[in-house]
Amino acid sequence: MQGCSSLYNNLQKTETDKTCLQKFKPKFSSALYSAKIDVVGKHLSGLLVIKKMPDSSTRIVFSNEMGFTFFDFEFQQDGNFVVHSIIKQMDKKAVKKTLRKDFELVLMQNLENKTSYSFKDSSFLYTAFPQTKGTYYYITDLNCSQLVKMQRASKSKAVVEAIMENYVNDIPDTIDISHKNFQFDIGLKKLER
Repeated sequence: MQGCSSLYNNLQKTETDKTCLQKFKPKFSSALYSAKIDVVGKHLSGLLVIKKMPDSSTRIVFSNEMGFTFFDFEFQQDGNFVVHSIIKQMDKKAVKKTLRKDFELVLMQNLENKTSYSFKDSSFLYTAFPQTKGTYYYITDLNCSQLVKMQRASKSKAVVEAIMENYVNDIPDTIDISHKNFQFDIGLKKLER
């Protein structure tokens, strides 16, 4: 199967309504999460805010409880990514690229990709969105009524897995992102204001 990673080689190609995923795309106006990030032996905790801005961009700001900002990212409407600030320890190209891709996956930024395709097995529907490097997979039940998980995969294996659970007003209460190749995990739990 062309374009499909070997991880998904045993799946059956299928035609689906790709718009079914739109109902799982979080509709953030402003959401506050308790956040825990573990990066190769370093543990950061604090508050993460995801906010839709008046210009339709999305800002993601992670800071500690005292207000010290670890990072401040912007996903612009045209697809550009801007790093407004990031702490020195995280100011590495690989870290910024990884965080960008992690949040793109969770924000479901690529659902308009016209080159998507779908596969299924006996339990799940896999909708694939090819990227320049790798593929984003959104995995649902066969009826596309529940988002089971999301993956970012290389040609041979899943490198990142994410889940979003317990949606309230189109915003997930829980978001977990885990990397398979190295220790880099993000756990978010929504706080009530």
